[in-house]
Amino acid sequence: MQGDKALILGLLNMLERELLPAIERGDAQAWSRANRIADGVLALLTDDEREAIELPSRVGVLQALYTAAKVTREDRSARACALYTFVTRGKETIDAQRLSRPPSMRPGARGPASIRPPPHSIIPPPERKMPEWVPESGVLGGFRLVRPMASGGLGSLFLAHRLEDEGDPLAPQVVLKVPHDAGALLAHVPEEELLAQFRAEASALAAIPLHPNLARILAFDVAAKPKPFLVMELVEGRTMEKDLDEKTMTMGRALDVLDGVLAGLDAMHSTGVGHLDVKPDNVIVRRETGAATLVDFGLSGRTVRKKCGNPIYAAPEVWNDDREPESAFAADAYSFACLAFETLTGKILFDSDDLFQIIRQHLAHDGLPPGIAELRARPELRKLAEILSRALRASPAQRTRIRMLRTELGRLAPQLRDLQWPLRGADRWESSPYSVDDLEETYVG
Repeated sequence: MQGDKALILGLLNMLERELLPAIERGDAQAWSRANRIADGVLALLTDDEREAIELPSRVGVLQALYTAAKVTREDRSARACALYTFVTRGKETIDAQRLSRPPSMRPGARGPASIRPPPHSIIPPPERKMPEWVPESGVLGGFRLVRPMASGGLGSLFLAHRLEDEGDPLAPQVVLKVPHDAGALLAHVPEEELLAQFRAEASALAAIPLHPNLARILAFDVAAKPKPFLVMELVEGRTMEKDLDEKTMTMGRALDVLDGVLAGLDAMHSTGVGHLDVKPDNVIVRRETGAATLVDFGLSGRTVRKKCGNPIYAAPEVWNDDREPESAFAADAYSFACLAFETLTGKILFDSDDLFQIIRQHLAHDGLPPGIAELRARPELRKLAEILSRALRASPAQRTRIRMLRTELGRLAPQLRDLQWPLRGADRWESSPYSVDDLEETYVG
């Protein structure tokens, strides 16, 4: 039996390390080979083991998992998800005893010191405690949770690493998103409903294509116990927030970063999902490529989540109780305009020591808050102010969408690159008798 388990583990490792990357690239031959190996693994498992991992059939298991995972995803994404699910469940079952032991007791483990510390720029202080639902072993699926990272919307984010990589200081870490505990946070929502919503959002996020300006969605397992989870890439680099705080930004760099953010948002919107938490500390310039990359999909979804967002950047409909949930696309455009103003001027568009006052500022204007009006008072910045104004309209239906924002800013960028960062509006300005609608008539793209 021990020999069978060693053989099964070897086959599972082959599926994950050799065939999964090929399937993610769309290699049809790799998918065919993976199916044959998966069926061979099933033949080596006992009846109890097959039942424990809840696999749909003894033969054709990957194809069955693929059918269940298809939903809105393209073929190769669904195939990768099916293979990942199979490998994870297989390893949990055949090596359950190993998974239950703490890292220091694993064969070849070097203790906690061997786990590479995460980049300080995107990981909150380590004093955050694990939720009560986390098993004593800290294991979820084929991953060990290291620490909580953030919480919002329907899920929480955790820093994690693959169990098979423990003891390897160079192994990459990942981010896991799991649904909230309904009993602790949303007592009025049935657990089944919350999990169903999470699965729907996980499916939507898994549909996001590979893109240099988005943290990569690696896989998800909706049948994992005690909670389903989504696996995301941990992006290492420098946050935009740090550049702004240290005032190391240049005009060329600011424009490039903003274009990267728009490209990432456009890719998300093309699959029907909004980010809903666009802010400087959720934009990381990759250490390897220099690409501005959106991270933290803890709030992401198809519609705005009421009272969930950063008060400095979130759209007015997030805070307005009178409105039904709006499309996430318009909310992302609004948040981007706030981000763009700060990136180009070094100043926060809506600022106050009182968070409720900040929210009131969002609700009080219709596209021309004071900071935008100050920019508009300078002739060379008038077009920039008009572009941002249209994205800041109070009505979500009247805002410029992300793709058009990228086009408009791209046309204007050559005129802005030679200006000195940070941009400054006029010191004195008077309220214009014109509305944003009038500005739209005078603006020439």
